[in-house]
Amino acid sequence: MCGFVALLGGKACVDELQRMATAVARRGPDDQGSFDDGSFAAIHHRLSIIGPDERGRQPMTVDDVTVVFNGCIYNYRELRAQLEQDGVRFVSDTDTEVLPHLYRRFGVGMFSLLNGMFSIVLWDARAKVLLAARDAFGEKPLFICQQDGRAGFASTLSAFEAGDWSLTPDVRAVRDILCRMRAEAPRTMYQEVRQLPAGCYVRLQRGGDLQLTRFFFMPQAEAAPDLGVQQQQHQIGALLDDAFLARTVSDKPMGVFLSGGIDSSLIAESLARQLPEKLHTFSVRFADGAPDYDESVHAATVAKHIGSEHLVLDVHAEAHETLHLLADAFDQPVANTAALPTFLIAREAKAYVDVALSGVGGDELFGGYPRYLGMAWHARLRRAPGRGLLLNLVYRLGEGNSSRNLRGRLRRLLEGLDLPAHTAYQQWIASAAEPWQTMFHVAEDDLQEHDWSDAASAFGGLQGLISTYGPVQGAMAYDVLSYLPDDLLAVGDRMSMTHALELRAPFLDTRLLDAAVQLPTDIKVSGPPWREGLKLMLKNIARQRLPVEVVDRPKQGFMAPVKHWLRGPLQHDVLKLTKSDPLGGLMKADYLRTVHAQHMAGRDRSDVLWGVLLLDAWMRKRGWSFR
Repeated sequence: MCGFVALLGGKACVDELQRMATAVARRGPDDQGSFDDGSFAAIHHRLSIIGPDERGRQPMTVDDVTVVFNGCIYNYRELRAQLEQDGVRFVSDTDTEVLPHLYRRFGVGMFSLLNGMFSIVLWDARAKVLLAARDAFGEKPLFICQQDGRAGFASTLSAFEAGDWSLTPDVRAVRDILCRMRAEAPRTMYQEVRQLPAGCYVRLQRGGDLQLTRFFFMPQAEAAPDLGVQQQQHQIGALLDDAFLARTVSDKPMGVFLSGGIDSSLIAESLARQLPEKLHTFSVRFADGAPDYDESVHAATVAKHIGSEHLVLDVHAEAHETLHLLADAFDQPVANTAALPTFLIAREAKAYVDVALSGVGGDELFGGYPRYLGMAWHARLRRAPGRGLLLNLVYRLGEGNSSRNLRGRLRRLLEGLDLPAHTAYQQWIASAAEPWQTMFHVAEDDLQEHDWSDAASAFGGLQGLISTYGPVQGAMAYDVLSYLPDDLLAVGDRMSMTHALELRAPFLDTRLLDAAVQLPTDIKVSGPPWREGLKLMLKNIARQRLPVEVVDRPKQGFMAPVKHWLRGPLQHDVLKLTKSDPLGGLMKADYLRTVHAQHMAGRDRSDVLWGVLLLDAWMRKRGWSFR
């Protein structure tokens, strides 16, 4: 895991490149290398996980091909063996060295051969061509800016803030973060900088334009093979074991973030069974936190069952300090409060391991969110009588105070039943839905759109995905293309790399995705909404491997008590903003006052309020002002 900056074209300025590289330095504290041939220049900071000696230093040049790379290629040994059969000789033990050799043999076809997480910039000095690519799921970030006859590439958005680039705030990104908790690639916080969408590469010749091409496509749902449920479970179980084991390749200590949920527990059980050495597992517990935010007891049950060496990390999270720590850690903000526990567990676990595995991706591939049940029942429930009466009752009862907030979920479900399925789903996942003019002073019509489309648009957006896969699988595909790369994986990458910890997501294997898409919907999601018949295939596999009480408990999630903070120590911060110009004068104070009042009255508006506080702190550090 690493960080890099690279420049193509224009006059290479050593001072600027070094300033930009400072912004990615904490991603790779173990080693540093640089390259400059007059046309292409790059600096790479390395977190040395595979082949950690100096032979793996980057930028790496082989046969006039120079590469900078962030991530891990899990099948590099198999690819290396094939190349050696063709006569290739290797000088290092790192996965990086296979990349220039694969390029010389397969060109852009190389990206489809890689099983891993990666952002890659590759400079072919012989052909004067640059390629930049990002992995299929978008686990690793890659930001690009083309300006004044040159192109810049970086692992963080903040690298461009440190360089000599003309940058203009993108107000649509601010809106997206408040309303959806994220800005989706290619959009970034600056109009001039784009993030390469997941599963894509760009080709650039000096002086030319960036040419974007998609190399990864969602698998087609084909006719299901004539297999019984037991056979399907066996096949998926074997794929899980293989995908999980593949992600243990490392020359440094490794462990598993164990929440006690199905996904991380399956990973831990599989690796404890397959690896010869004792597995290290970690869970986090908020000191003095509410019981419904503490999953450590469930994690301990799993750890005892599989015989792992388990450590519960007790963390003290002070609201104000945490807010500013996260604002510093994000180069581009994500308002998902899951960032907090991820930040804390990564900080504590770094003292023990350099690589950690998490359960991210299991919900999206196998149907783990209650909103998927909403999609399964949307068409039937919208015809049910008495919906209006039930909704009025829910309004009168208000929302629950627990971490699960079942009444709040029911309210959102009922509110979406009068809408088309794709519109209802967008409403269910939104953190705010007020009109633009209600929230902001700036006119929406004055803003520009990017010429690259987001990943989901390549498949017709959510509506197109529902038409192709059906309502449930279409929603899951949409989350794979948008929620995963731009929210959960962005959170995981930034929070872990702040502490120079490599975080891997074993569920994110394209072979596993292909198999999951072929499964009938009712094997993943089934039953009435109130029973939460979710992730049924994984649960059936888990019942054979884990304690039943862990498998059958309600889904909780890796959460922080932010909504309680916003009614406690952080409410004064919100009130202070309502009496000034929130977000540098961009947001209307009346809107913020309304949302805050709703939250204090019992409706959970923590997502948007937390987003405002995080964005305000992030903007202040950069001197943003819209006055």
